[in-house]
Amino acid sequence: MPLYSFYSDWWNHGHGGPPAVESFHLREVLPLLERGYGAGTRRVAAGESQGGFGALSYAARHPGLFRAVTSYSGFVHPLQHPHAVRAGMTYLGLDWLALWGDPVAQRAIWQAHDPYWPAERLRGTRVHLSSGDGRAGALDPPGTEPDPHIPGLEDPDHPFPKGVISPTETLMERESRAVATRLSRAGVQVSTHFYAGTHSPPYWWRELDRTLPMLPGSTATLCPPCGGAPRRSPSRPRKAV
Repeated sequence: MPLYSFYSDWWNHGHGGPPAVESFHLREVLPLLERGYGAGTRRVAAGESQGGFGALSYAARHPGLFRAVTSYSGFVHPLQHPHAVRAGMTYLGLDWLALWGDPVAQRAIWQAHDPYWPAERLRGTRVHLSSGDGRAGALDPPGTEPDPHIPGLEDPDHPFPKGVISPTETLMERESRAVATRLSRAGVQVSTHFYAGTHSPPYWWRELDRTLPMLPGSTATLCPPCGGAPRRSPSRPRKAV
């Protein structure tokens, strides 16, 4: 599965074809798990970073597929920050227009994948959203370094607040708050947890532990992040998250 896949069958400038991540997960992996590994139909999904997007996007695009979904620092409203999609994919050497096309010319494709827009389709699915604000928090050791600079990640019209060391997480919080408000107005059962913290695994592990009780059967299918900004820390090796 490619980095920065956004859990999607890529548009590829109108030609379709690979990568077809959504089709792989739902048409191949899911039946395989049910047929050969005893997976049932009481499904939940939890994801971190782009995995949080995947959990919500799949649930919205396929109503009834999951009983509950949770997003930890998820990229859950890409149309709010299309410049961040462009910046992240360009930083990784990927053709960002191959994903869903141009956010203006192919807006319908972006909206079809962005969980913010088909919010009503999440009625009947319990949703939880959590994110840090990009500032150093309780789980960031002293001396935690800022995220590597990604050109174009910051919108000059909406600069990052003073004290932010993890701009990616700041964007994820903004998107999570926007989606939470939209879901609540659409009558979706949604809960949230926002805190001071960065885009890093210790927070996701903590949030998973906190939210397991809300997941039916306390069993989650974890969607890997598949993208995001690299993080550096003096206490752990550099890792893509």
